[in-house]
Amino acid sequence: MPVTLAALLEVGIVAGSLACGGGGVVASRARAAARADRLALRFARAREAAFIEAARRLASAARASVDAVRDELARAARVAAPAVDGVLVYEQHDTALRCVAAFGDRFAYFAGSSVALDDPSALPARAIAAGHRVTLADVNVAELHPTDVAALAVPLALDAGRACVLVAAAQQPLDADAVERLVTLADQAAPAYSIALDREHDRRSAEYDGLTGLFTPRAFRRRLNALVDRARFVACARLALLFVDTDRFKQWNDRYGHAAGDTLLRELANVLRSAATSEHDLVARNGGDEFCVVFTETDKAMAIERADALRGRIAALDLSSLRPGETSADRELRITASIGVAAFPADATNANDLLERADAAMYHTKETGRDGVSYSGAAREFIRLL
Repeated sequence: MPVTLAALLEVGIVAGSLACGGGGVVASRARAAARADRLALRFARAREAAFIEAARRLASAARASVDAVRDELARAARVAAPAVDGVLVYEQHDTALRCVAAFGDRFAYFAGSSVALDDPSALPARAIAAGHRVTLADVNVAELHPTDVAALAVPLALDAGRACVLVAAAQQPLDADAVERLVTLADQAAPAYSIALDREHDRRSAEYDGLTGLFTPRAFRRRLNALVDRARFVACARLALLFVDTDRFKQWNDRYGHAAGDTLLRELANVLRSAATSEHDLVARNGGDEFCVVFTETDKAMAIERADALRGRIAALDLSSLRPGETSADRELRITASIGVAAFPADATNANDLLERADAAMYHTKETGRDGVSYSGAAREFIRLL
């Protein structure tokens, strides 16, 4: 069949259309690839910005408190891996890892729980042993929560005696990118967490007596001032202060030595601490063998009664195990307490006056035979409880 000019033109048009169509597909794919690259770059920049912001917020939190760092760490972990619905922080306490922070409804009850540092079935312990991140998929360990689908533990610190672990858990799988983001976050958080722990240690060292664990005089006076200032604006506020001095402590020290004296002070601190029943009560070592106790929501009459009960407990202490090389003559050295009581606002208008009035009442007890309780009367005279 002869080929006509029209047929040739038609073939050319079809071929051109096909060529144009193929080029359009290629161009479309190229544009899609370019858009994907731009999107990936945008996501990468966003993640980088998020990590920079997280690092900034963590550094700021480290200046505030270790709790602030934990809060920020939990927030950043959820941003880095939105599937994560549980964030826990474990710190070493002797031979155990204790959960010091638990975020997420599924894990609220974990706070305060512990796992053995050498427990091979515990995810945080395995991370410490390995020295790097560990996931449920990596090792044969039990889930922290029965509904966990994925979890990982990353060490924040591996220092001897101060190991810390970040644990993140989810009820759905975590992809490799999410895991890497969480590991990067932990690496960023580690210095901030360490700084916050050091600050916390320094603060506690400044506020708590190294021997007894009670408040130092400075920390105690700061808190006492705050309690009294707050009480000024509360109708019918009740506050009482006990000034406690150990009777015959110097004789004890001279006879049994300073080590036995330190042990006795720790024993007395435990008794005083147990007498403070409210979370707002204060117990402090005022220096040497003197102590102070503040009872909140306690009127003067009740404070005197509680002071006498405390005096009785101290007098009844069995200290025989604290006396090295005890003889029959040694048993004559009894340890008791002279206590002075003052109340706000009955006896004082400010914290300094309250402390001075209780101190003076304590000296009245000393001068009238020790092992007793004294307080101010209506005419501001001192009265010894019989």
